[in-house]
Amino acid sequence: MSYSKLITLVGLLVGVTATVACKPKVASNQDLLNAYGGEKYTEDMVATDYEVTENQGDSIDPRTQAAIQDTISTVYVSDFEKCVEKEMDRLENRWVAGTFAIEFTIEPSGMVSAAELLQEDIQERRTLNAKGEFVSSGGAAPRKAENFGSCITSLVYKWEFDPPPEVTYTHTYNGQVGEAW
Repeated sequence: MSYSKLITLVGLLVGVTATVACKPKVASNQDLLNAYGGEKYTEDMVATDYEVTENQGDSIDPRTQAAIQDTISTVYVSDFEKCVEKEMDRLENRWVAGTFAIEFTIEPSGMVSAAELLQEDIQERRTLNAKGEFVSSGGAAPRKAENFGSCITSLVYKWEFDPPPEVTYTHTYNGQVGEAW
């Protein structure tokens, strides 16, 4: 056997050995079970009892819920703006702004059957000072937008949603309005 053939044969043998030796061992599920089985982890385990809960009611398709939120954000957001602009005109101040939360019930027909303002913090964010300038501090006491809640509640009753929810669904919308936002 020639020297070059011997070198080639040794190189081939080393290559095959290295490939087999470096190949990672594939662990079977039984291997994993044996590694973590037994009493070793029993002290770390926590057992709990399931709570029995009353019927939480029917739910709606997440796509329908997303469509409701999208409809409010793109179509009915103008109602929020309309109501805050009425308050700006009433207070003669363009710096009326704030946050609110309204809860309303949508029937399977898509119509709103109930509405309630849960939270409202709509008021003047800048008021007139002694010089007649609008300032964020040092001016008159801020006045509340007293009619915003009734305005938005009456408009929500006119809303219609398509696609409608599969069941009667109560939705809570948290929003913010005004030029300061």
